[in-house]
Amino acid sequence: MGIDVIPARPSKTTSIVLGAALLLLMNTVPYLALINAFLFAGIILSGAVATWFYIMRHQVRLGYAEAFVLGGVSGFFGGALSVLAGFLLETWFGYVPGLESLRLLANWAISMDSGNAETFRQMLALMSAPKDISLVDLMISMFFTGIFYAPFSGIGGRLAVFILKRKAKKSVNT
Repeated sequence: MGIDVIPARPSKTTSIVLGAALLLLMNTVPYLALINAFLFAGIILSGAVATWFYIMRHQVRLGYAEAFVLGGVSGFFGGALSVLAGFLLETWFGYVPGLESLRLLANWAISMDSGNAETFRQMLALMSAPKDISLVDLMISMFFTGIFYAPFSGIGGRLAVFILKRKAKKSVNT
């Protein structure tokens, strides 16, 4: 009569940090933020990379729910960090992350529909204007951005598990 001990899962911290760092890069590096203009592809990719890294590094099986949570947590922290990084870059250097991508998209939209050109110019002026943000506003923005990014990144985690399971199934059948 022994006690059955279930081994603990390896720590997910490194994978979460990797996914969050990837998301931070995709939101702050000029023109790389354009990836997110295509159905949040960069956010989804960050969750997929975090999940893929965890599975491959530790050689463990993850269910879809656990992969969604892993991707979602990395998306939450990545979104919150990207707001913080954007605030710091704008405060210290006057650089607004993603503004050049927004200008590119606005110019493209203006070329397609010149009737709304003034609306796009006003939107760019609002984005370029200096902002006075309190610490509470920053924290709230970080929280809600993280909440918004988490499900998309979680979908990326589920997608990674789906692809890896499908790949494993094909290798077994051949």
